[in-house]
Amino acid sequence: MSSIKPPKIFVVEDNPIYQELIIKALESVSDDVHLFVSGETCLAEMHKSPSVIVMDYRLEGKINGLTTIRKIRRTNPHVYVILFSTDAGLDTQQNLQEYGDFDYLKKTIYAFPLLKQMINSSIATIINSPVSRN
Repeated sequence: MSSIKPPKIFVVEDNPIYQELIIKALESVSDDVHLFVSGETCLAEMHKSPSVIVMDYRLEGKINGLTTIRKIRRTNPHVYVILFSTDAGLDTQQNLQEYGDFDYLKKTIYAFPLLKQMINSSIATIINSPVSRN
């Protein structure tokens, strides 16, 4: 009997309150959650091949969330990314074309159940894809 490993989730968030809320929301999804406060630290760990990345827009460091997504897409074009931010209007067609495909969720206190649902749906898709079963 083969056991399915929990999905590796990267959370890129520099606000300690949101860090705690996101981690809490993901407790039942995976116990393999990695927290980063900047795009640079996330990029340095991409060799760990996350299944999902939850990304804030405004981050510590020199690059923002969209620039981090663009850099991720160069080497990991299929990783599922959710831009989870208080900044509105980031999910424009222009940004999707310039920075690569991502889902956008406006960060409010009420958004955490939807964040969890989005991640669960993406994980189900990954598990059921022919590539992941090979």
